[in-house]
Amino acid sequence: MVEARAGASARHGPRAGSREGWGPLLYSGLGLMVPGLGHMALGRRGTGAVFLVSIGLLFVSGIRMEGELFPFEAAAPLTLLAGLAEVGSGAFYVAARMLGLGTGNPEAPTYEYGYAFLIVAGLLNMLVVLDAWDIATGAKGSADDPASTDEARSAAR
Repeated sequence: MVEARAGASARHGPRAGSREGWGPLLYSGLGLMVPGLGHMALGRRGTGAVFLVSIGLLFVSGIRMEGELFPFEAAAPLTLLAGLAEVGSGAFYVAARMLGLGTGNPEAPTYEYGYAFLIVAGLLNMLVVLDAWDIATGAKGSADDPASTDEARSAAR
């Protein structure tokens, strides 16, 4: 039983509530730079890979649908918010800007879907970063920790 818990702890990084490791800020920063990287660094490689692929597919689909990467214009608050949301995609956003992608084509029939996909990719990654923070701080227990699942069941009742 003790060996099983030690194996689970090694697989999922530091145990919930522990102070060892790099700290939640670093895990969150890694996840903000590259979607899913924070989870991978916490030892949740499968979860991190799923986040990387799904957010990457959302972002690439948005670019392929001729969506626009919005500029940061303080005069247009909604455009500013859309731009901030898209920056949440991390490395995908930086790569697209460097390659000159995401100029958008408002005349394309898929334009609105494209920029919606780009915004959703950024916002989804922000949620993934918050999840990595919760895992790193111990606010969210691991699936292998029976105490955290018992607490969750009793809180649901």
